[in-house]
Amino acid sequence: MGRYLGPRAKICRRLGLLIYDNSNIEKAFMKREQDPFRRKQSEYGRRLLEKQKVMYYYGMREGQMRRLFNLARRAKGNTSKVFLINCERRLDNAVYSAGFAASRPQARQLIGHGNVLINGRRVDVASYLVDTGDAITFSERSGVRKIVAGVVEKKGGYTAPDWIAVDSKTLTAKIIRLPVREDVRLPVNEQLLVEFYSR
Repeated sequence: MGRYLGPRAKICRRLGLLIYDNSNIEKAFMKREQDPFRRKQSEYGRRLLEKQKVMYYYGMREGQMRRLFNLARRAKGNTSKVFLINCERRLDNAVYSAGFAASRPQARQLIGHGNVLINGRRVDVASYLVDTGDAITFSERSGVRKIVAGVVEKKGGYTAPDWIAVDSKTLTAKIIRLPVREDVRLPVNEQLLVEFYSR
């Protein structure tokens, strides 16, 4: 299954949460009220909803979700927290969180076209997990830095999360620490995620 390309306001209404940073989607989401006659959810339905929140928020496919979950299950620590932290560490999310892209899909496009460098080396895989000390920069290709600078200028007083140090003049971001659970802005019950993938 590929990425969802349909109406995003519809997804937000189904999840009961505005998960996309887009003013048009926000207007469409607020315009229509939630269905008051919605049926009571089953336990499976509640777990599925939490999984879909993460999937649509980070723009991942099912296979990518399972890979990250299996990675978290093998790691030390709380599986659910490690899973969410790994989602936050994805390169496309790091580029977006640093303020260098208007959306995660735009960040994925920059990465997929080979315009993002990690420690001076080109990385074209959006699911690459950034680590402490990694420096994110952009290629010198014509127009790339101009596009990124335009996004930074448009975002104005945007403040990147504490785990990323951003230099908007040189268009450089450095991962100063790994994100923690509190850095994940998506309101999600991670325990239900573990229950979904452990069934």
